[in-house]
Amino acid sequence: MSTKHKDVADCLETLFKRLDVAKLAPETILKSEAQREHYESILMFAFRKLQAARYHHRRVGELLDLQRKELTRLQETSKPKGQGLEAATATVRVTRSADELTFELCAFFAAIRSGIDFLTRASAQHIKGVQAESITTLLGLIDDGKTGPLLKVIAQNAEWLRALRDYRDYLVHRLVIQATSGGQVLWKHGKAVTTPYPIVVPSKIPTNVPDTRRARAFDEPEFRFNVAASEAFITDADGKKHLIEHSVEMEPADGYIRIEDLMKRELTAFEHFFVTVVEVLTELDFAPTPLEKGSSKAPA
Repeated sequence: MSTKHKDVADCLETLFKRLDVAKLAPETILKSEAQREHYESILMFAFRKLQAARYHHRRVGELLDLQRKELTRLQETSKPKGQGLEAATATVRVTRSADELTFELCAFFAAIRSGIDFLTRASAQHIKGVQAESITTLLGLIDDGKTGPLLKVIAQNAEWLRALRDYRDYLVHRLVIQATSGGQVLWKHGKAVTTPYPIVVPSKIPTNVPDTRRARAFDEPEFRFNVAASEAFITDADGKKHLIEHSVEMEPADGYIRIEDLMKRELTAFEHFFVTVVEVLTELDFAPTPLEKGSSKAPA
């Protein structure tokens, strides 16, 4: 079974079964029964953070479903009425702040970053002479050319770990991402196309933007996504055109990504990283591992 298809809970259960029967020091790193409990607790804290990230991802999906339902109700009440209006074109738009989704995104990244740090604390117990509360410590060892079974996993994921750290730090310490929800109902010749606005966020590390009254007044959500429309007509025997189909598609502009796609991408990466770390811990079987000198310094 490949790593990406393995379940984190199953991998933890395998590790905990070994933990239950592991001998104490000097055969292992476990100096006491209290440390055995502490080791398991740290990994369970990491798992709770994974559960929190899954919750925030699921909550965003629920909020997006509510948005689609609101647009369906808008379609039902927005049809042009009156004599001669069946052939009319009408567009009804609704926009509102999507703060509740960006709050979920912030909590999502905070949960993943915290989960990674708990995995770091468990891993550091195996590395002689190292105390680490944050993944930054282990990344620093890699930058200094150090290696080992657990550091190899960190090195393989270093680019993702740094990008996630920087994205999270911007969200938590430097800005609140502005996003807009809503959508439009386009009526043509009695036919409606309802299109939710994609709720988009920066696809990479956000840049600082002003959050002033002036900036909010001139903000145009449409600048953050691309719109493509298509129509199909037929012409009857009398030469009169009839609209048979029209569609509107909206996709994120360059530099943006749908919020649900960003969260899915990062959650999948975190689950893969979690499984890989736990597999290495299981292989170590609670033995210490010394720092080794790598062949070359890892890129920053």
